[in-house]
Amino acid sequence: MNKIKQVVASGAVVLAAMGTAVAAPVTVGGVTWDPDYLLDFASSSVQMHQIFEGDGSVRGYGIISTINGRSQQQFCDACEMTIVFKDYRPTGSSGNTVTYSGGVVEIYMNTGESTINPNDPLTMNDNNVGRGTLWLSLVGHEYNGATLRGTIYSQRPPNLSGLGQLDVVGGVAAAYFDTDLQVGGADLAFSASFTQPYPGTTNHVIGTGNFYGVSAVPEPATYLMLGMGLLAVGGLRRRKA
Repeated sequence: MNKIKQVVASGAVVLAAMGTAVAAPVTVGGVTWDPDYLLDFASSSVQMHQIFEGDGSVRGYGIISTINGRSQQQFCDACEMTIVFKDYRPTGSSGNTVTYSGGVVEIYMNTGESTINPNDPLTMNDNNVGRGTLWLSLVGHEYNGATLRGTIYSQRPPNLSGLGQLDVVGGVAAAYFDTDLQVGGADLAFSASFTQPYPGTTNHVIGTGNFYGVSAVPEPATYLMLGMGLLAVGGLRRRKA
């Protein structure tokens, strides 16, 4: 009986420790976030650029400002995370809404030198984004015939919004976001709003963006099975005794 009690007690300690581990922040590829955050997963970008190409396709870039309620200094000290998106092609329109197909979104983590001021949108360009480690690679996920829907409320001044879905295809953090838990089985969803013109251009706008989804954590059933295994070990030891 004492041995069984010891095993059960040990199992309780292990389960408690594992529960604590799940609640603790996760660090992947130098980026730290708390999967128990109530809005997990959520990242925001206060500086995003979108560029309309001559063929109607859109591309752009940005810098991540927060992840699950943590500032840049908290989720990635002495580094920056930039976003590069491209290859969204127009497929049709209805009223003031344009639908797009395709789409590639890449998130990079850079610990090297940077010329980007995260508070100044004029400091970002094609040459200083997309540097460092590919943290997450995604492609557009089609839902109701589109991977992205862009709505134009006005052009002067610009007032545009976009909604889309993404599938994870690579990057050092891929395993944490390949969940199929968003609309239509997508891994992540995103939204963007652009309300500022870029100086000296007519096809370049500035705004903000957000990614949202669920970061993967071990299922409770995993812990239950571990507990059952510990009890089984206790039973075997009792028989041998």
